[in-house]
Amino acid sequence: MPRDRALTLALGIVALSVFISPFTRDLFVGDETKYSQVVREIRAGAFFLPTLEGTPFTHKPPLHFWMIDAFTHVFGVYSMWPFALPSIIGFAFLLWLMWRMEGPLAALVCGTSVMVWGSAQSARMDVTFTAMTVAAAWMLQRFLDDGDRRALIIAGVAVGMATLIKGPMAPVMAIFLFAFEWIRRKRLPRGNYALAIAAMIVIPLLWFVPAMLQGGDSYTREVLVKQTAGRAIGAWVHRSPIWFYLAHAPADLFPWFLPVVIAIIAAYRRAESGAKFYVSWILAVLIPYSLMSSKLDVYMMAMIPPVALLIARLDAQDDPWAQRGRIANLVMLVLLMVSGAVAPFVANRNVEAAAIVALPGVESLFVTLAVTALIGIVLSIRSRNFTTSAISLGLVPLAMLVYAALFLMPL
Repeated sequence: MPRDRALTLALGIVALSVFISPFTRDLFVGDETKYSQVVREIRAGAFFLPTLEGTPFTHKPPLHFWMIDAFTHVFGVYSMWPFALPSIIGFAFLLWLMWRMEGPLAALVCGTSVMVWGSAQSARMDVTFTAMTVAAAWMLQRFLDDGDRRALIIAGVAVGMATLIKGPMAPVMAIFLFAFEWIRRKRLPRGNYALAIAAMIVIPLLWFVPAMLQGGDSYTREVLVKQTAGRAIGAWVHRSPIWFYLAHAPADLFPWFLPVVIAIIAAYRRAESGAKFYVSWILAVLIPYSLMSSKLDVYMMAMIPPVALLIARLDAQDDPWAQRGRIANLVMLVLLMVSGAVAPFVANRNVEAAAIVALPGVESLFVTLAVTALIGIVLSIRSRNFTTSAISLGLVPLAMLVYAALFLMPL
């Protein structure tokens, strides 16, 4: 099958697969049920100042909840769809951005990252937040490369929207990325920086000022001191050491950790300016989040798009680095095949794990993983190109996840 057709088909499978989970489940107890209650109280009149059980909800800005609220007027508050659709729409927008930036391979890598794929079906705001940060970074790249002043303003607007979705880490990452590129390029094009900065600041204030007026001093202090400064400096929850994300990178970037290691080295060996921008982007996510005292793996979703773009760059040239990337994909496929084949036998040594494997369909899940990985290995070896190996690697864990959503989640 021609390369472009295979990528388009694979990407279509990825895009359609995120509709499976909302058909087969209700809201998960935890964040999803908590957010549903926030939305119900927004519908009852708590618009600018969202509440949870009557108390101001200071954990997240309201834009994501406003989107869910809008969909409840179509689907009702007891349907799963109003809660999943904002993430699904954000996922589609994210894939489109990836395609526009580096082609369908980048979209495939991003969409098959397990963290992104799973979150795309949830009631959380991480995918929409990530999509807006990608839009901002893309526009910033266009400004830095071409001096497009309008792109700089759009970047400021995108950062402001991302802040309204999940909070102030959006401008922090944007500032780090801007600083890293300034240092690398040793120059900056002329542009309307004041207007871009104003957009970045004013858009969140259009909500926060009315919320402060309604919530008073205690609400303002809770948001600024506890939820913002407290989480950054002296977290009371999710406190972890500075190397937390480096240690968790293989899982957070699954299944693309080994290919991105090759891609980062290739960016400097090939001396590609565009690829180096993606490395700066990765650092602009990794460093500020690592410096924060509060850490969660899901925060690293913002790093997956530049990882996907960097991996897609490996396919830009048919050179030894592309072949090394293909080998990295093959290694991951072999590991997945071995994991699927060995996991049931290892689990049987543990009483609790053995009980899980004994459940109907669970053992078939591991068989699915092993068989699809084996097919991916064969296809990758026969084709001997990076693209086919990347398609195979992306679809293998996806096959396992789709199987779980179809046959195990309803149980």
